[in-house]
Amino acid sequence: MGRPIVLWLLVVFLVFLAVGGLYGGVAMLVDPSGAALQMTEVLPLLPVPDYTLPGLFLLVVMGAAPLLLAYGLLARPNWAWAEPLSRVARHHWAWTGALALGLVLGAWLAVQGLLIGFRWPIQYVTAANGVAIVALALVPAVRRWYLR
Repeated sequence: MGRPIVLWLLVVFLVFLAVGGLYGGVAMLVDPSGAALQMTEVLPLLPVPDYTLPGLFLLVVMGAAPLLLAYGLLARPNWAWAEPLSRVARHHWAWTGALALGLVLGAWLAVQGLLIGFRWPIQYVTAANGVAIVALALVPAVRRWYLR
């Protein structure tokens, strides 16, 4: 049995998330005031003095992590440091990580909604992306492919 076709969709959604996370993270780190992203009016609503911490979160968690997970889903490397994730869910660490990332994305958006509301179309696109990541990871053929 080869890779499930739906797996490729999951990888596409992870890479899409990574592109947005890298872009937003870099933009926030380059200009922590938020002016580059036209988000200066939002800063007073946040519990941080500038966009440095949100930028680091976007860069690492929503940018680099989805790329690592996309690679892991396709190559299925057995890395010792990632094995605890495999044992917890009895699936390959990349599958467990993709599912967890989709849930973290949902939590991130929930916090955003509470703090600043849903004002921008990108928030809805990102929410749909998170739902797609979770749904695609849970497709039975994908789960079977990564079962340990």
